[in-house]
Amino acid sequence: MPAAHGDRAAAPAPDDGAPAAPAAHGDAAAPGGHAGWTAALLAERSPSLLRDDLSRFGVGIGLASLYGLALGARQGGASLVQHAAGVPAAVVAVACLGVPALLIVLTLFDAPLDPPRALSATARAAASTGLVLAGLAPAAALFVVTSASDLTAALMGLLGLAVAGALGVHALLRDLGAALRRDGSVVGLAGHGAALLGFAGFAVVLALRVWWATLPILKAGAL
Repeated sequence: MPAAHGDRAAAPAPDDGAPAAPAAHGDAAAPGGHAGWTAALLAERSPSLLRDDLSRFGVGIGLASLYGLALGARQGGASLVQHAAGVPAAVVAVACLGVPALLIVLTLFDAPLDPPRALSATARAAASTGLVLAGLAPAAALFVVTSASDLTAALMGLLGLAVAGALGVHALLRDLGAALRRDGSVVGLAGHGAALLGFAGFAVVLALRVWWATLPILKAGAL
């Protein structure tokens, strides 16, 4: 009987270690609670601060320049600098010319969109475009350096620009569209939709014009 009593006394011992399980679970969950750099760069922040938006826009421009360096690797030398400046130049042109023009048009329809919101959406779109271009940069460098034809190199370079540009414009229109849907009137929604579609077309034309004027690889390929 004493032995049995000792067994019963020892039984609670496993319970002493029981609290260790929640601690281990908390340790495993801690890393998952921290957003990665990419997620933090693209995350919507409220309230949006001018300094943060400008910083995010600058990061997007810097990442886009990596794709320019990849394109300039075909000719090397000064072409590296020219392409590194030319690729993000289109992003800057769309942000500085296209977005303000869009805001002016939207004011005609009493759009519930203020400049800080537009700036935040523009910064996120630039960051998205830059991330895509930076991710495509290694493949672009491989293609443009190893391609025997200038036309093939130009087409591959333009393909990457088109993909990143389309994703960037989509991100911008998605963010702006979410803000504009606060106006539930049929006339307002129709006007906003037409303005966004017009902006998308303008952004594509403007970006292609800037890239054609600043990227020698496109002219070398006779595009």
